[in-house]
Amino acid sequence: MNRKEEEIKKKLLELETSVLKETPSQLAADHKSTSLTTPGSQTPSTTVKSDLCYFGGIGLIGVGILMMFQHVTVGSGMMGLLGFGTGGFGLLLIPLMIGIGWMFYDSKSRAGWAITAGSCGLIFFAILSSLRMNFGTIPLLSMILMLLPFAIGGALLLKGMGGPKGVEQAVKGEIKQIQKEKDS
Repeated sequence: MNRKEEEIKKKLLELETSVLKETPSQLAADHKSTSLTTPGSQTPSTTVKSDLCYFGGIGLIGVGILMMFQHVTVGSGMMGLLGFGTGGFGLLLIPLMIGIGWMFYDSKSRAGWAITAGSCGLIFFAILSSLRMNFGTIPLLSMILMLLPFAIGGALLLKGMGGPKGVEQAVKGEIKQIQKEKDS
């Protein structure tokens, strides 16, 4: 417990010294300017971030996905449900029963849990792979109106992230942070 407390105290001291090292001009908002400049640069910044644009873009992309899903019909054949034909997965029940039996025999056995989990995963995948999805015929104007939220949402999302320069800066910042973590 003492080691953790010492580490916490050390981190607090590092934080305190880093805050004290910052000059008051960096912390104070004396600089009253209408140009979009950062405190240390002379050139105006072209990136403008907006939370409203960001979340609005995400919302419009979600609306576009919902509109697309409204026109997709999902079904499966009767033979696939009975375990016959191409979509059958009846044989996957055998390892599932073996895994469940093994788990009841020895509940601490990792092999029993692995067989059961693997069988459940394979059954889930078999059910999904046996489904047929069809996109119904719709007029061209309806298709354009369905794809429009994707385009507008993507543009707003990009704008909310600060445009192409803002995305570039964010990616560079992430890369620098990853490199710092690797170095330390």
